[in-house]
Amino acid sequence: MPRIVDIHSHLWAEDWLPERFWDAFVDIAVRENEKKGKTVDPERIRESYLPTYWDPTGEALLERMDEAGIDHQNVFGVDFGVGLGDPETPIQEVNRTIAAFRDDHPDRISAFATIDPRRPGAADHIETAFTDLDMDGLKLHPTAGFYHHDQETYRLLEIARRHDVPVLTDTGPIFAPLYSKYSHPSNLDEVLSDFPDLDIVAAHMSFEWWEELHAVARSKVNARLHVDISGWQERCKEDPEEFATAVRKLMDAVGSDRMHFGTDDPAFDPVHPKEEWIENVQSLADRETAPTFSDAEIEQLLGKNADRLLGL
Repeated sequence: MPRIVDIHSHLWAEDWLPERFWDAFVDIAVRENEKKGKTVDPERIRESYLPTYWDPTGEALLERMDEAGIDHQNVFGVDFGVGLGDPETPIQEVNRTIAAFRDDHPDRISAFATIDPRRPGAADHIETAFTDLDMDGLKLHPTAGFYHHDQETYRLLEIARRHDVPVLTDTGPIFAPLYSKYSHPSNLDEVLSDFPDLDIVAAHMSFEWWEELHAVARSKVNARLHVDISGWQERCKEDPEEFATAVRKLMDAVGSDRMHFGTDDPAFDPVHPKEEWIENVQSLADRETAPTFSDAEIEQLLGKNADRLLGL
């Protein structure tokens, strides 16, 4: 079995994320069931379902890695506090906790630092994350309300470039109360021009906006744009042809050496288990009609590319 590296995953805890984020998760679960003609109790979801996502020690993540055959996982937090209201635990503490988790499992875990660039002292914290905590990269989630090309964001990108670490940023539309306009892939255009020597991973193949991401990728072949496929678990099953087409088009645009496997753990695993996701990605190499993929391309996507990007 080829080596599998998950470049996009999270550790979540109840007090690490704003209450409005968890409210949205409940609302999404209720509405998705209503669309299927089912009625669910929001309180039951809140009390029984949400806690299945909470894993501040990473023990559940390591267990699921072993069960699914994932060799290495890149982990980071999320900072939605500026946009949605600060949770109990500051993002700086979350970063330190995830860095310590990586230190306890260096052969299995990499750790990216994250912070909303609008926070006071954000640049100083990221500098500390790379120097004192030796974190492996920078994670951005602009849907909290900032653009990739904002002056505050550029300060963090400059630090990442100076430390020669990769940047992974969410792209594509997202649920309320977060803002999709900030994560449109066209917002990467200016960044790729100003930071052509910085490895930037566009997460989620931009979901429904994958064709717009493809247009950016085709025009910025002299920059170091990468793409991860995380979050496509459900769409891969609903429309396997679109999934295969998106992977093929983006792979042709950025190169087979810059496509990466990811899960967006823990968001999808309870409904779309990692084992199934890995099998679906591996099956791309079995396609007999266009778009097709070689075994070597899928092995690169599943782990070899991330090994190189993360310096494993």
